[in-house]
Amino acid sequence: MNKQSSNIRAEFLKFFKNNGCTIVPSDSLIPTGDKTLLFTSAGMVQFKQHFLGQSKDSFTRATSCQKCFRTSDIDQVGITTRHLTFFEMLGNFSFGDYFKKEAIAWAWEFLTKNMSLPKDKLYITVYKDDDESVEIWSKIIPSNKIIRMGNETNFWNMGNTGPCGPCSEILIDLGPDMSCGKPTCGPDCNCDRYLEIWNLVFTQFDRQANDSLKNLPRKNIDTGMGLERLVAAVNDKKNVFDTDLFMPIIENAAEILKIKNESKNIPKLRMIADHSRAVTFLISDGILPSNEGRGYVLRRILRRALRQGKLYGYNKPFINELASTVFKIMESAYPELSSKLSNIQSIIKIEEEKFLETLESGSEMLFNIVSSYKSKGVNIIDGKDIFKLYDTYGFPHDLTREIALENGLAIDETGFKAEQKKAQEKSRAAWGGSGEKDLTFYSILHKKTGDTIFTGYDNYVSESKVLALAKDSKEVNELKTGDYGEIVLSQSCLYAQSGGQSADKGKIINSSFESIVEDVFKPIGNLFVHKIKVLKGQIKINNEVSTIVDIERRKQIARHHTATHLLHKALREVFGEHITQAGSLVTNDYLRFDFTHFSSIKKEDLIKIEKKVNSVIRANSDVCIETMEIAQARNAGAMALFGEKYGNLVRTVSIKNENKDSHYSMELCGGTHVNRTGDICIFKIVSESSVAAGVRRIEAVVGDAAENYILDEETTISKTAQILNASKEELVDKAQRYVVDCKKLENEINSLRNSLISNEIDSYVKEVKEINGIRFLSILINNADVKTLRDTSDQLKEKLKSVVLLITSKSENKVSFIVSTTADYVQKGINADKIAKAFAKAINGSGGGKPDFAQGGSKDLSTLNESVTNAQKYII
Repeated sequence: MNKQSSNIRAEFLKFFKNNGCTIVPSDSLIPTGDKTLLFTSAGMVQFKQHFLGQSKDSFTRATSCQKCFRTSDIDQVGITTRHLTFFEMLGNFSFGDYFKKEAIAWAWEFLTKNMSLPKDKLYITVYKDDDESVEIWSKIIPSNKIIRMGNETNFWNMGNTGPCGPCSEILIDLGPDMSCGKPTCGPDCNCDRYLEIWNLVFTQFDRQANDSLKNLPRKNIDTGMGLERLVAAVNDKKNVFDTDLFMPIIENAAEILKIKNESKNIPKLRMIADHSRAVTFLISDGILPSNEGRGYVLRRILRRALRQGKLYGYNKPFINELASTVFKIMESAYPELSSKLSNIQSIIKIEEEKFLETLESGSEMLFNIVSSYKSKGVNIIDGKDIFKLYDTYGFPHDLTREIALENGLAIDETGFKAEQKKAQEKSRAAWGGSGEKDLTFYSILHKKTGDTIFTGYDNYVSESKVLALAKDSKEVNELKTGDYGEIVLSQSCLYAQSGGQSADKGKIINSSFESIVEDVFKPIGNLFVHKIKVLKGQIKINNEVSTIVDIERRKQIARHHTATHLLHKALREVFGEHITQAGSLVTNDYLRFDFTHFSSIKKEDLIKIEKKVNSVIRANSDVCIETMEIAQARNAGAMALFGEKYGNLVRTVSIKNENKDSHYSMELCGGTHVNRTGDICIFKIVSESSVAAGVRRIEAVVGDAAENYILDEETTISKTAQILNASKEELVDKAQRYVVDCKKLENEINSLRNSLISNEIDSYVKEVKEINGIRFLSILINNADVKTLRDTSDQLKEKLKSVVLLITSKSENKVSFIVSTTADYVQKGINADKIAKAFAKAINGSGGGKPDFAQGGSKDLSTLNESVTNAQKYII
């Protein structure tokens, strides 16, 4: 009888709970434990502070089932029996508590007793010098099933220096039919026969700069076991895809695509299933398709999956439908998917529709490239052209290869890979983590000083002691007049930027020292780092100081922050529970709120939202701050933000209803807020826009900022009324009449312009030159706009039928130009984009476009006449 994945997951957590481990919920796929990582790729990521001894949590034993995402083996997904991008990692951890003996014994007990895996099929690998582990395992399993291996497979390092230790892996023999067939095939072989199920890492050493190993004072355990592999092994399956975690998705995909789940289709269906799981969870955790960072990775795998359907001739979105199947499989472990499913599907569908359009336009562009190469007699398409299609237009590399082969052309694989590598290096350099400073420096500071106590919820002034000083990322003993530096204090009433709320500004002073605080940030844990400019005097470590908040600025930030909570609630009331926060910024000048929603917002809905918020402001409701256990807060209906990591005790901000017996809004929040909603004064939306597929943004102002905004609006209206010689009541009608009149005059001007162009066309035609069999015409027109250039081009192409055009306009301080080619020349390899770039370079400007049309300009007129005269050289 098959054992369900949901039961195996639950049984694992229960087993380790019974062995004294605290069950810790899965972290987001956006790592909170290590913000330098793009994705959460292992169970230990969220416990980084625990391993470093910097966590406030009281537990020293933990267990979790962690959502993970990796793309290191993406090309193998669907082809092999075990590679995945999204997977769940079961793990148990010890932070200076139990060690090898318990970790090994529990792993063996769980696999052989709870999971009933056959002992005779299990093998153990250990680090070659780890005699301690060999001795423990020898009491459990025959010695001939324990294999010593080297550094590459069985020794874990955090980096060149620092914590490290040996590993022990548990493998299962899947049988001779999965073997590579080599006589040497064994547990140390890389083929599919021996599947690694569980990796036990024993972090016991501290690697020094000279490569020597010192014993750590606190030894740790970090284990990881892929749920998908375990489910397959328990159910005697040869691969992870033949389990209840994947089969319903595979079957649904086959049904939609109208194909059979048979050998020729299996790799594609498996890839679709894996990528559908990944896409669903990435979006659930707040990642959205984009052209950089995490969003770019999401976009690539979504398009990769959709592309498989295209290969079967299916030209409609379908991954969004599979998200529903993913939800049904995973809802027991991740109930939060329920409220997000509708929005997840909408975001996926929008992205799918975009990509299908891209494939259409990309195919047209590739056709032009192929035609160009064939006309030149060149048989290999340059890697740069292939990569541009792939990177800029999202056109799949493998599809380019297929179409090229169909047309008797090869592709420059080496050149493509070189361009891809350049882009990856550029992307890695641009990523640089999540904007944090050098965490190593601040980690050392944090170890010395500990957390900063925040006293600013109830105070605008606080007494404190200087614990550390820094300048140019180096610790110093003092800061003096004119210095820019950083101060770490024992406590502070100045709020450090976090949770979308801007940092406070203010002063740090004592009787002989004064500085202004320009920023406060938390690089690690609750270490508050104050960026200051010293106005007078000097400050040294252990000096007593006072921190003083800029009160008016703080109050305005608090108004905006509480208004953000009211806006969030109003959006959910107007549009539904699928609305969730996707980002925010709270400053003294304005608030910005990003939220998940799949369509633009009508003006009448914005008015409705604004009125709802202002009605709660007028009610002057109490804003209550309470600290409670997270379970109690969730039971009370408090909203938590995805991507945020919460401890057992949380701070809640609730805004009471008028009857005071219940709350209108309740969120987990560490920010500063007003005491009553009436303190916000007034709420005014200033803009609404799209920031990504399925994400909208509202910007708004309250309090003083709203008052200033309204005054500015009134001033603009009054000035406009004066210019139009109209009263405020007449303003709209009069403006509309002016627009109608202007449009009429515009049409008359266009008509005259076209008449003038028509009169000149015949004279232009006489200037056509033939260069190497190509009919080419270059024209210079004075004071013409781009529309005139386009109209001239259209009439000339209509008249000449076959021609390459360069039409330039010169005004007092700029040059504009267009390059246009008829379809026959495009097929012969004449490229308007390349001509435009060459001409732009000659006039010290810029330009570009498509093979049949491009445009550009310059502010340098010095070389224009010469460049126009010699224009024919740009097409040779």
